[in-house]
Amino acid sequence: MVPSSDSLSEALHGWQVTPPADPNFRQSVWRRIGKQAGVTWPAYLRTNIAVLSFASIIVLTAAAYGGRALAHKQARADRESIVVTYLVDLDPRIQATLRP
Repeated sequence: MVPSSDSLSEALHGWQVTPPADPNFRQSVWRRIGKQAGVTWPAYLRTNIAVLSFASIIVLTAAAYGGRALAHKQARADRESIVVTYLVDLDPRIQATLRP
């Protein structure tokens, strides 16, 4: 990038931010850390019940859909196996091609 000589670039180069120092910064940080460390599981669950419920619904829905798809696939395979076995046992033409 080529530096330009416009007033905006000069203003940005001379810009310095000096925030005021907070004398209680460390104490407030450690206080917040201590407050978070004292949270129990029941308190955590009470405060995050909506997120946990949503996640549970998503997981259960995915498991139900996957189980249903797997059951349908297994049922189709079993049906095809039964049909082939039935036809082989009944149809003499198929029996003749299977025997050497």
